[in-house]
Amino acid sequence: MADPEPFSEEARFGGSAKPKTTELWDENDESYLVEWWKANFFIRKPILFGTWDGVFTSCMLNIFGLVVFLRAGWMVGNAGLLLSCLIIVFTLFVGLCTVIASNGLIARCKELSRGGIYGIITYVFGAKVGATVGIMYVLGQTICIALYVTGFAEAIVLKFDPNPANHWLLRGIGIVTVLLLTVIALFGVKYLVRLQLVLLAILLLAVLDFVIGCSIADGTSGMTGFNSTSLHDNLYPGFAEKQSFFTVLGVFFPTCTGLMAGVNMQGDLKNPLNNISTGSLASLAFSGFLYYMFVLLLACSVQRELLLSDYMIASEISWISWMFLIGLYIASLSSILGSLYGAPRVFQCIALDNIIPIIGVFGKGRGANNEPVIATITVSLVSCCFVLVGHLNILAPITAMPFLLTYAAVNYAYFSLAMTEERTIKPESILDQYNSESTPIMKDAEQNMSSESYPLLDVYTDENSGMRGGYWHEQLQSKWLTFVGALLSGVMMFMIHWLFAVLTIGLATLIYFYTRTTSPGTKPGASSFVLSKWLYHVIRSVIHPLPAEEKIVIATDTPDVSYKTMQLTDENTDYQEREKVHQSVISEQIET
Repeated sequence: MADPEPFSEEARFGGSAKPKTTELWDENDESYLVEWWKANFFIRKPILFGTWDGVFTSCMLNIFGLVVFLRAGWMVGNAGLLLSCLIIVFTLFVGLCTVIASNGLIARCKELSRGGIYGIITYVFGAKVGATVGIMYVLGQTICIALYVTGFAEAIVLKFDPNPANHWLLRGIGIVTVLLLTVIALFGVKYLVRLQLVLLAILLLAVLDFVIGCSIADGTSGMTGFNSTSLHDNLYPGFAEKQSFFTVLGVFFPTCTGLMAGVNMQGDLKNPLNNISTGSLASLAFSGFLYYMFVLLLACSVQRELLLSDYMIASEISWISWMFLIGLYIASLSSILGSLYGAPRVFQCIALDNIIPIIGVFGKGRGANNEPVIATITVSLVSCCFVLVGHLNILAPITAMPFLLTYAAVNYAYFSLAMTEERTIKPESILDQYNSESTPIMKDAEQNMSSESYPLLDVYTDENSGMRGGYWHEQLQSKWLTFVGALLSGVMMFMIHWLFAVLTIGLATLIYFYTRTTSPGTKPGASSFVLSKWLYHVIRSVIHPLPAEEKIVIATDTPDVSYKTMQLTDENTDYQEREKVHQSVISEQIET
């Protein structure tokens, strides 16, 4: 069998993505004519990344960063160590469910090549729902830019003035930062991908600097060092005015908004299924470890009053303050650039598919790579509007809403597709239980019911050997876990801020009905599962239980009688819980 073509679908999913090679002195190779600065800073040829240099670093730079650096101490001061750990559990659980769901969907979506979240949801539910969720995801990324920029400006202002009187200075720094980074995103952001490992190393050095600082604190100015008294005082909650468990959760949850960074770069990966799954899960686990370490060290080494009043406490307790600040600034800027690079491309994909006609102009690109210039500028300007909010604690719950809605959609998409798989009957699962050699009727049925009659089966299996790839992380995939994740995401939206949740869902509803009006004939998705019907059958089966065993009639081999079997009830997935009724009649008397 020939090797798959480089960068082809087969190579991307489990094949060998081997780039074409040329002779050392190939006369057609003109790469030596390219200036070194163009070859290194303006990438024009496709470069494929792996698990650690691509997905892991991208997710880490987006997950672990600004909110932890600036609000971990404030969270411990309000919620205490125990509830802070519970907040981290909620955040990580929703993130874990979403990563598992997205991994399962990527394994099942054969023709997914672009669009990230938009492409996945479109494959499952169709273009109308996909466009709606895609727009909400882009909106979340856009607000997230404003959140990171506000935190970046806050870190600069508070470093020089712990009690700033002019809050417009913070907004001004934020807007200027967005505009400058937009220029970089338009003309030179690609080369930063090559520096991701360096940026991550600097970020980890900042974490090490923080750990050393906590261990050598001299006990002055409320920084006690490792102290059992401080730990006891910070163990239980002591919420400030207008704060509660869910307001603190709303501020901390945006740490989990970078989970889809790996999904969004699937077109740039050597083996997307394995790279995204391993890299996303590894980054989530490592980030969770760092979250717990931060809150534990702060609870042990800083008094509660200082935790509540000083947002820069993590920087002040660090061994070398400027090193920690460099890590904070790098975390902020890399997250901003990541959102400025990813969100416009998802927006461009939606516009190019013409699902929402009024945004068609945003599908236009520039250059050989079709760079989404108009979409990038639009995302930047909308971000500047949210920067005017001017406070990270207000922007954080607003940011959480579109992401929670997106995560709920991703989790439910996996559950829906898995339920569709179960409801699509696979003949071999029944026929293999019987001896087909002695039952001609069953043998004919097996031959007639080929896999072509069940197209969904090919989505889930690869030559009847399970899901594509056979990787270890497939053992984690559970439709019930993702269903719980979808429910928890929806509940968290209303618990964090019910008004923001209503407005977010209302906006998504308007977008969906608009797409139904403008694009009524779009292709439906692969899922045929209907939640309301399933719930009805579940409730009905609880009230009126039906026989659980599956019945099948097999004609016996009789020497002088030929039987003909017929099922009296219709075979339909909508009535699969109904008991099947069969009838056997003598079709021919054989004379001996």
